Amino acid sequence: MPIVCLDPGHGGSDPGACGNGLRECDINLIVALKVKGCLQAVGYQVIMTRETDVDVFGPDATASQELGARCDISNNAGADVFVSIHCNAFNEVSNGTETLYCDGSVKGKLLAGFIQKQLIGLGDLTDRGLKTNPLYVTKHTDAPACLTELAFISNPKDAAKLGNPVWQDEFARAVARGVTDYFSQ
Repeated sequence: MPIVCLDPGHGGSDPGACGNGLRECDINLIVALKVKGCLQAVGYQVIMTRETDVDVFGPDATASQELGARCDISNNAGADVFVSIHCNAFNEVSNGTETLYCDGSVKGKLLAGFIQKQLIGLGDLTDRGLKTNPLYVTKHTDAPACLTELAFISNPKDAAKLGNPVWQDEFARAVARGVTDYFSQ
């Protein structure tokens, strides 16, 4: 069975975006652990970059050291795909979900597309589409990689979903279905 590396973005000394009483690092971890459970239930091997609220590289790491440590976990495990889970932030108006991949990565685009389709299938989320961006973690992993922005933590309506355990389950199942769709194609 495939090896999936899940990366709950931020953590430890970096809480990520904060808004509406939520911290991005917490939401990312909750959802990623649920994705792990979904994938393991159908036989996938799952590697996590973190399973608690910690810095992956270690205390006082630079941004590139921290991001490099996440890529190293995936690369050293021989992961077949890498999925980084995040929450977006901008202002109270911006909303919706989008998934990013490294330009030129055909398999990364496919993976991103399957995940985005499943997230939008949940309904009541604005489809911000697929976007290319040379993010460190999508550029420096050996496996096809994407980074999904589940919803905007800065938008009250989106944040209400992000903080809701029922929606957290839905987000997780959608990401897991996107991964299994990728391997089924």
